[in-house]
Amino acid sequence: MPNNVKLETVTSDRSKRLIYVAVALIIVLIPTVYFYSISLIQPSEAKAAIIDQLGSSKLDQAVRDENQTFIKSAEELLDKRFSVLDYYSDNATVEEYGKLASAGYKLIIWRAHTALDLNSNYIAIASTDRIDSIDYDQYNGQYLQSLENGQLTFCNITGDNQTLYFSITPAFIEQVMTGTFQDTVIVLMTCNGLQPGYLKTAQALEAKGAKVIISWDNWIGTSDNDYGTNLLLQYLIDENDTVSVAVSKLPTFPSEFGWTQMQYYPVSPDAGNYRIPDYRNYDSTGTALMIVLVSQKVEDPRDN
Repeated sequence: MPNNVKLETVTSDRSKRLIYVAVALIIVLIPTVYFYSISLIQPSEAKAAIIDQLGSSKLDQAVRDENQTFIKSAEELLDKRFSVLDYYSDNATVEEYGKLASAGYKLIIWRAHTALDLNSNYIAIASTDRIDSIDYDQYNGQYLQSLENGQLTFCNITGDNQTLYFSITPAFIEQVMTGTFQDTVIVLMTCNGLQPGYLKTAQALEAKGAKVIISWDNWIGTSDNDYGTNLLLQYLIDENDTVSVAVSKLPTFPSEFGWTQMQYYPVSPDAGNYRIPDYRNYDSTGTALMIVLVSQKVEDPRDN
């Protein structure tokens, strides 16, 4: 009889110790899980960028299209979802283009001139680097090999027949651009960004990790470009529409080469159904859920 009592006492003490250990583990694990879940769900800095090559002071006045009203509206909309917003204009250079994929941006508004390459069927995205502002040594050292490799080309902007701007090609995106995009939405505010038959630039951006590329399928006037993109951002952010719904709600616009409308690429359910997350408030639900799941795994040994 005494032996039985002793055995029960030992078992009870062991169970209590296990419970104490389990409680201690919960106390230790909760802050660990909290910070780990935040790192999984939300980047430390949720970043967006506006690249305003069109408005750069480096462009000749004839082809410069400044629109601070649009920029201010875009900044206010992006501020609702992103904690960091970078703005490029005069520094929309070849060098900075090469860093975009590694900068951690989740949304890029890319307002730039482009040129159609009729032979290779792609669009080249213009930088603010002018050939007449590059010295001889820099040209031979930094640019010549990229030109020879087809990673750079020249863009002659309509209205300024005297100036050539260095422009990036699909080969630049594939071979020179460092890093990879991570679920990045890229809005190419350019003519012909998704012109049928000229998708190589969009394909290169997708291969570099972009989630979806949104752009015009024909030529677009500057005022229509700004107006349409502002509507797009309202639908994506204020109304929380999916990419496909937001694009479908936009009007078509006339141009000298026919009507133009926004499209998205790739045309897939994954891209079309994508919503831009509210990165500013994206961690609360997921964090709470992970803590609950951990606490549910702890059981009283006496129940076994």
